[in-house]
Amino acid sequence: MSSQSNSGELLPEAPLRHTLFHIPPVIPIKNASSSYMKTDGQTIWARGPPLGKPAASSAQMGQSSLPSDAPRGSDVLIIHPGSRWLRLGRASDPFPVSIPHVIARKQSSPQAAADFNPPPLSRIPTPGSPNKNDGQDAIYTQAEIEENVSTIRSALVSRMDFYKIPYDPEASASCAEFNDTPGQPETIDESKDVYRVDWVAGEQQEKVFIGHKVFRIADPAASGYVVRWPLYGNHFNTREYESLQGVLSDLEVLWEIIIGLELNITRRQFKEYSVILLIPDFFDKNCVSELVTLLLVQMRFKRVAVVQEGYGAALGAGLTTACVVDVGAVKTSISCIEDGLVLSDTRMFLDFGGDDITEFLHNMLAGINFPYRDINLNRLYDLHVMDDLKARLCTLSEADVEVRTYDFFVRAPGRPTQKYIVRAYDETIVAAMCIFEPKIIDFDAKKRVNPSRWHIENIETSDLGSDNPTSAMVISTQHLLPPPQVLPDGTTVPPPITIDMKFEAAKLPLDVAIFNSVRAAGVDKIKRFLQSVVIIGGTALIPGMIHALESRLQAIAFPLIPGIERLSVMTAPPEIDPRVLAWKGAAILSRLDQFNEMWISEGEWDLLGMRALKERSLIDRPSNN
Repeated sequence: MSSQSNSGELLPEAPLRHTLFHIPPVIPIKNASSSYMKTDGQTIWARGPPLGKPAASSAQMGQSSLPSDAPRGSDVLIIHPGSRWLRLGRASDPFPVSIPHVIARKQSSPQAAADFNPPPLSRIPTPGSPNKNDGQDAIYTQAEIEENVSTIRSALVSRMDFYKIPYDPEASASCAEFNDTPGQPETIDESKDVYRVDWVAGEQQEKVFIGHKVFRIADPAASGYVVRWPLYGNHFNTREYESLQGVLSDLEVLWEIIIGLELNITRRQFKEYSVILLIPDFFDKNCVSELVTLLLVQMRFKRVAVVQEGYGAALGAGLTTACVVDVGAVKTSISCIEDGLVLSDTRMFLDFGGDDITEFLHNMLAGINFPYRDINLNRLYDLHVMDDLKARLCTLSEADVEVRTYDFFVRAPGRPTQKYIVRAYDETIVAAMCIFEPKIIDFDAKKRVNPSRWHIENIETSDLGSDNPTSAMVISTQHLLPPPQVLPDGTTVPPPITIDMKFEAAKLPLDVAIFNSVRAAGVDKIKRFLQSVVIIGGTALIPGMIHALESRLQAIAFPLIPGIERLSVMTAPPEIDPRVLAWKGAAILSRLDQFNEMWISEGEWDLLGMRALKERSLIDRPSNN
């Protein structure tokens, strides 16, 4: 009794009841709470070195090859990979090095190179092309294609009538008659051709050709080479590569050679350099994850930062708020930038670009008896001829529509340089107008030959990247969905999604897509974004592009947006090429002190992976995800 009175309450029945050890009661799970990982001070970034002062690496502690008086940004490389071009340079350079993003690899035997036969990529249908819209075995007829071309011509005639510019419907026929006259081509003496090409033919010892040298290979298959473009749009080129390892290996070799040749940086010095990787606004998270891993783990760069192209372009143009339109080679991306942040809800991805204009121009010129009959866009030297004609001929100014004569040169292996003369009328503007009238483009054919592969299941952060359609894409495809259902109790049920929103939204005309992107930013921001539309990319160099886009946007916005007074479309400043504007903006960004917070080291990437982009990037998450 005395022991009970001295100890108070009896100890609970337990194996340790004859000791003085206190057994804590069971924690009530219902009310359990914790502050673990709920404050900024508990994250890995706060537990690391002070902000803006990264931990010293072994490279920093050792002897550096960089001079002590090197300008700021000389230890930062900016890599902007694209479907057709790679733009790369130091942040301290005034402009980047631009090299074709292509590689030719030597195969074990000529037969292995000959067996490489990816499905052809035909963007513009021709008579006899498969037409998936009309059934499994249906094909495009001449009448269907002529109807699509007539639609574009009708739009052109309407605009010319509005500007009181006469249109001659018989001019194309006269051009065809001129182009069919005998006497072409004219042979140019090799000694007088200052641009003659030293072709690479026969068996070669080099294992790899990159960039411009690939275009000098006379017959890649006969020489035992396979030519590939590693990237396509916002993801890897699945049409030409069968494995993820293959495309990553080519990217590593291509980037390493270019960095060594153009910047005089050896692989051993990579550990002393940081890299800014420019990625598309509507990016593929698997592609970004593999590229960052390639730079940090395989190529052993010191650290990496990821910047979206739209933000870089806005910064390069000196704007904090803008709607950035990037018309690339195979894709067009649209996004609204506000206070240095890409608004993810406004992102649009259009499945056409400059290559579609090139192929459409080829088809239009073929319709007026293009004198170079043997042209084949699957040959690199012929593709170069048509790209040159596109840069010189194409226009979007109605005032330029007149009968004109152009000359061009064909430099083919085993033959002397040949000079041709072609006469054209409205073909040069009809071809460029396909970005505003994209019904002529066969989007189903593109989808068939570019399958989705190599989906990596262990990548987290599903709210990043292009997995889900954005609000702008939802707005763009509302008319394709059935009306919402109204239940007997008055409740409205949204219709089921029976379409591929991203695929359908990628077919929109450029002007409509821009307006829908701005609408997704909110009603109160539409006017502000429409007053600063920035168009970049190689297609922005087409004469008349600014007025063509601005007039079409005005026709859409003015009747729908009350009180809007002006609408402005601009391109890069006069001293900057619009093709390198995003790279230039990243160079400016790298010199800001605040940018030190965005670097990701190899250890941090190995621990967190794509989750690191949430902490150390300016990537916004869509609100509808």
